[in-house]
Amino acid sequence: MNDTYNYSFADYYNYTIEDYTCDFGLSEKSRSSIQTVALMFYCLTFILGVPGNILVVWIAGIKMKKTINTIWFLNLAITDLLCCLSVPFTVAGILLGNHWPYGDAMCKVLPTIIVVNMFTSIFTLNFISVDRFIQVVKPVWAQNNRTLGLAWICCAIAWALATILSLPTMIMRETFTLDANLTICMFNNRIDTEEDGCSSNHTGAYRALTITRFVFGFLIPLLCIVFCYTGIARRVRSSNFRAGRAFHIMIAVVLAFFLSWFPYHVVDLLNIYGDKHSAMLARDMDILVISFAYTNSCMNPILYVFMGQDFKEKVKLSLRRAFEKAFSEDTTHLSATSKGQHTSFTNSSDAQL
Repeated sequence: MNDTYNYSFADYYNYTIEDYTCDFGLSEKSRSSIQTVALMFYCLTFILGVPGNILVVWIAGIKMKKTINTIWFLNLAITDLLCCLSVPFTVAGILLGNHWPYGDAMCKVLPTIIVVNMFTSIFTLNFISVDRFIQVVKPVWAQNNRTLGLAWICCAIAWALATILSLPTMIMRETFTLDANLTICMFNNRIDTEEDGCSSNHTGAYRALTITRFVFGFLIPLLCIVFCYTGIARRVRSSNFRAGRAFHIMIAVVLAFFLSWFPYHVVDLLNIYGDKHSAMLARDMDILVISFAYTNSCMNPILYVFMGQDFKEKVKLSLRRAFEKAFSEDTTHLSATSKGQHTSFTNSSDAQL
């Protein structure tokens, strides 16, 4: 057994039992440094994400009047909070020398949480983007048909799709006991092929899972969001629509998501499509990019505070006031002129861009 390789318990393992004997390219010192940085990301996610998302859930879910905006913010906060609460189990596994002490059931559930978080978050952001797009393209229809019930249904659909797409990850994960003192949690994805002393784990099931995550968790949502916001930008330039505070916050949330998850998908694809050396590097970097993806779960509350109002105001106001300011529904007048037709109505900032 090669003691120079470290496992990540964060999301899922890209490795098989045969990989346990593979001598990867990075030095032990480099892998140790990567693990240290990953632990820092995990700790940061937990320290900032748990209280931040609890505060968002409390304010958007209990204290504030329900609006379309607060429902979107609440749904994002709930999925982020669940992800943040799973961090201690991940950190404990790493500190225990990558030993999995939680049993087979937890092996299936805990690492799947981050996958559910990824899908739920991006599907919610897609619904938000479509919602904003409709407000611009069909403002009168949006004024008459956008309801709280419809927003709740969209959130339920996001959770349902995320759960369905995450089930293969849960089903394929198992615990394996390598010796009396070491049990690991990984994909049951073994094959017998070896190349230059390193076993290949690129089974059809694993490739399909990787492609599914990338296509449905990144590529298609990215194209949809780009389409929506490109359409919004074009319409804004030719009309009197005003981009409100909630619109700018949502843009920041979308950018934060894609920046956090982009390295993860690059490494994931390199692991199955890269050459031998790229795949080795991808495997060593896996723990780092997964921990970086986790940080997205603590970013949104920070963005809500620092984009909700001027910084000087934030210093003077309590966190609750800052969140309420970010989620607020200021009354404003919207107007749009297109092809000689003029449409005007008064609504809250939830109906802004």
